Amino acid sequence: MATLPKSVIIVGGSIAGLLHGVYLKRNGTNVTILEQDPNATRSSHNAGICFGPSVQEFLRLYDDTGIQSCQPGIVTRLAYRQNLYWRDTTIVRHLTSWGVLYRILRANFDGLSSEAVTTPPVARARDGKGKYLSGKKVTSLQMTHDGLVVGYVGEDGKEESSVADLVIGADGLHSTVRNLVQAPVVKEYSGYVSWRGTVCVADVSPETARYFQDRTVLGLLKGTYIVCYIIPPDSASFASGTRLINWVWYCNLPETPESNLKELLTDSNGHIHTNTVPSGLVRVEIWRAHLAQMLPLIPAPFAELFVKTESPFVTKVNDALCSRATFLDGRVLLVGDALATFRPHFAVATEQAASHCLGLGRVWRGETALQVWEKEAVDHATRVWLGSRVMGAGLLRGWVEFLLLTWKYVVFFARSKIGV
Repeated sequence: MATLPKSVIIVGGSIAGLLHGVYLKRNGTNVTILEQDPNATRSSHNAGICFGPSVQEFLRLYDDTGIQSCQPGIVTRLAYRQNLYWRDTTIVRHLTSWGVLYRILRANFDGLSSEAVTTPPVARARDGKGKYLSGKKVTSLQMTHDGLVVGYVGEDGKEESSVADLVIGADGLHSTVRNLVQAPVVKEYSGYVSWRGTVCVADVSPETARYFQDRTVLGLLKGTYIVCYIIPPDSASFASGTRLINWVWYCNLPETPESNLKELLTDSNGHIHTNTVPSGLVRVEIWRAHLAQMLPLIPAPFAELFVKTESPFVTKVNDALCSRATFLDGRVLLVGDALATFRPHFAVATEQAASHCLGLGRVWRGETALQVWEKEAVDHATRVWLGSRVMGAGLLRGWVEFLLLTWKYVVFFARSKIGV
């Protein structure tokens, strides 16, 4: 599809779906986003995200809110075991919370008012229409003479359908669109989980606050590691007393009968989650037992964060890679995590989604072909997918897995260089 479509249905209302929705709306397309989550405003759990030049460029071109979106981390610090000041590097990361970026994009897409964006921007003269429909579970996808027909079910069980020129699957790791088009995909559990949480900077000791100030910190320990950085709350306040120290703690937990993975994913109401036990639902005894076992190994600044976190959440770290991004003659596209979900060590999921969006913009302007965009997107996804596995193995899984995955990465890189 070399021209901008007049109507688009986007399945998935998270960051990837909203990036594409805002772009298309700004360029005159009428866009409907179907989001399975029934909440009108999705919960962020105060999760932190990093982004790079593609997201920065996107916001420069299409964000009309005028609010601050991120805070640069001017230093990346490596702590090794008990050596808290092992290495400092000059790697700069743009740090924010999922909730802030989500609210900025919603304000631009469908005028959502929030504590972060109290006065959404007015529409531009050439804007199309943007509709965000919550609680809509997609069930079918068919190509007809009238266009692509997407069937979905609301919270009340009522079956509905909509028609569009193009459908974009931006519905993440467990993509329904990917399943409906029978896309070839590899999915795997990594063998480890990520604990996550936040603590307000004002609630930690001055020494701990100074240690994490304006930097990303990686705590490298034996068989586990921790990532910490400062983010704004969902209100988008960057005042020093309101900011949060966001932490992610990766821990091995194989999926075996002997492990307690199933118990870990069972929440305080007895419900077993597929992927994430949300903040507020993690069983207190599970978190306390984990801390009791691990805290003696954890350096003081990190330990203080864990102890003072009231509502952590935990995620089973999976990845997925699809070898195609276009289907039904280019009228169905997979973007963001629906195309490739990475183990999160490189923190590039948001950047990948923005890159997909800007790349499709070049297709719709006639500057490149859709097949070229697809090849670039899949090749990049494969490199990062393999690279994130290598990093995860090196930090968590041991030398045998690390060397095996490194060999696979080298082979892929060599083959891509010679055009195979």
